[in-house]
Formats: sequence, C-alpha cells, structure tokens
Amino acid sequence: MTKTPMDKLVETETELVATTVALQEQGLELLLAEMHALKGMMTGAAPRATPATEAEIEAETEAGFDNMPI
Repeated sequence: MTKTPMDKLVETETELVATTVALQEQGLELLLAEMHALKGMMTGAAPRATPATEAEIEAETEAGFDNMPI
C-alpha cells in the first residue's frame, strides 16, 4: 500500500509533536536538577537522611497552618 500525501503529512506532524514533547521533557528534567542543586546550596536546608513520607509531609503542612490568624 502506497502512502498518500495526506498520510505522509500526518506522519510528519506526529514526528514533530513527539520531538517537541521530548525536548520539553529534557528541559524540565534539567530544571528539576538545577532546583535540587540550588536547594543543597541554600543556607538552612538540611538534607534528609531518608525521603519524607506522605504523613510527614502532611504533618509539616498542617503545622504551618496552625500559626495562621483566624
């Protein structure tokens, strides 16, 4: 079966969209790496020995709201 011009156009556009998404993903991965590096350089940022659990994150968030005026 031969490809019609429309099939070729759709295939080319699909490749273009896939390439665009891949490049955006690379940019976001780089940004995340930079953010982690900056976090380690900031004063007062103590590295955790183990990753925080959901319960610890929720408790920290709730503790922050306890100081808010009503």
